[in-house]
Amino acid sequence: MQQGDCSKSARKGDAGKTGEIGRPLDAENSALRRSGRLLAVADLLWIPQAGLIAVALGTLLAAIYAPQDDATPTSLFFGPVALAVLGIALLAALRVGLQFRAANLARRTASAIQVRARTELLSAATSRSPAASFPSSGAFAAHVTEQIDLLGPYFRNFVPQMMRLKLVPIGIVLATLWFSWLAALILLICGPVIPLFMALIGMRAKSASARQQEELTRLSGILMDRIKGLETLTLFGALNRSKDDIERAGETFRIGTMRVLKIAFLSSTVLELFSALGVAFCAVFVGFSLLGEINTGTWGPPLGYSTGLFILLLAPEFFAPLRAYAAAYHDRAAGLAAQEKLGVLFEEIRIDRTDAPAGTQAEAPLASPPAIRFDTVSLSLGGHEVLKDFDLSIEAGETILLEGPSGSGKTTILDCLFGYHGPDGGTIRIGGADPVSVSERLRGHAIWLGQAPRLFHGSLKANLLKGAQEPGRVTDEDIWTALRLAGADELVRRLPNGLATLLGEEGFGLSVGEIRRVALARAALRQDAVLFLADEPTAGLDDETARDVIEGLKTLAAGRTAVIATHDPEVLAMPGRRVDLNARASELPLEAAI
Repeated sequence: MQQGDCSKSARKGDAGKTGEIGRPLDAENSALRRSGRLLAVADLLWIPQAGLIAVALGTLLAAIYAPQDDATPTSLFFGPVALAVLGIALLAALRVGLQFRAANLARRTASAIQVRARTELLSAATSRSPAASFPSSGAFAAHVTEQIDLLGPYFRNFVPQMMRLKLVPIGIVLATLWFSWLAALILLICGPVIPLFMALIGMRAKSASARQQEELTRLSGILMDRIKGLETLTLFGALNRSKDDIERAGETFRIGTMRVLKIAFLSSTVLELFSALGVAFCAVFVGFSLLGEINTGTWGPPLGYSTGLFILLLAPEFFAPLRAYAAAYHDRAAGLAAQEKLGVLFEEIRIDRTDAPAGTQAEAPLASPPAIRFDTVSLSLGGHEVLKDFDLSIEAGETILLEGPSGSGKTTILDCLFGYHGPDGGTIRIGGADPVSVSERLRGHAIWLGQAPRLFHGSLKANLLKGAQEPGRVTDEDIWTALRLAGADELVRRLPNGLATLLGEEGFGLSVGEIRRVALARAALRQDAVLFLADEPTAGLDDETARDVIEGLKTLAAGRTAVIATHDPEVLAMPGRRVDLNARASELPLEAAI
């Protein structure tokens, strides 16, 4: 993608918005163009600098080989040559300053694009329903780290080179043309051949980079999955097979890496070949002109020492932007491939939310349990109608028990309350506010208990404190009270280090029932919550654990607005109003299951 392509994509939306993840905003495009212009100006300053060098050396050579009475090398060195050297030094300092400023501007802009892309991706992931499917943690980690990191070199190195490539060769050709039309013609013939071959090679480079990033994502996913299931693999004697799978994935990744490097070296070879030919042809022309063997190629008299040296100094700089372009061409291929992969992932995990209706932006009254109202709500997900003209009114502090078969919309209703889905038709109100417009504040005052709660690597106490709004104010007595509520106090006392016991990722080291009890205790630490939502909280539990969880559910629901989705008859026997979704579910296809 060229720099202009970035601008076009950014202009699809309003200024300050980004149409796709990893795309620069209008202001960032402007900064990258400004960086390119600074680089171009720094390169174009080489023209007067080369002119001063050529004049100084030409004057000294003329004084040596064709001395005049009033001009000696020593007098010239302290006269016009000294002024030329001073001018050369000043131009060199100015060029260095411009190059530093351009590089710094490009670096900051690229970093801003990376930070925004990573923020958008993580925000989309955290805004997704806990019940929704999600890519493997290894694959997602590869996207958030390696692939977003590939955007930096693309915007930092490649994009500014486009402006430099457009301006510098033209300026050098015009300066050369002023003294020799033949030297300018040589540059014009050799120069365009390089972008042509680079474009042909670039098609393969982009394809190879895309395949390589797919292999990296796949390898990350395989490694993470095998690490998570290491104990299970050991128990079933499948370690050798897993080792072979990892070895094959690693070998495929190695071959892909070498393929990308081969293309990168090929592009560098093409560039160096034609740039060397261009400089060599110019040097041959200048050399034979100075020897008097060639008397054509100029507008007037043959080339002299100064004009010949001037052309020789400009010729390599004509190819300098092309060299920089080629050096960053691999960054371009990797960056574009990363943009495509990130765009696909972002579309997969992001939530399409309808704008909140006018007048609903007021804060929800979350100081007390809110009333909830579904008014003729319709919602389709994945092309299937999940809710149709759904009406439900929940009083403040009331407990609702949702029952119905898979596909009846129980989980979807809970997701709508958290603002994960906006209705296609109708309205949803929580305390008079639209849940989408107040979703962040709402989640901070709600308790969520799912059928697959997540525990994280760290101590048991650290996992419990994640449920508290202000962990620093939670005492050990508060933690033990929450554990007793969940029937998990005896479990913790049996652990080797009690609350300090380290857990693995996903609660590794605890059974499913024990994880559910710990999650219930964690939920109980959010004492200021006014809304309680639970999705199949007793699914897959034994009777004893289920009874403890149900007692905890009763305590958590007391004094809060509670919505519990379940199939369990024991949970349905809890105090509260039962809402049967069977009648509506019979009208919907089974594929609408969420």
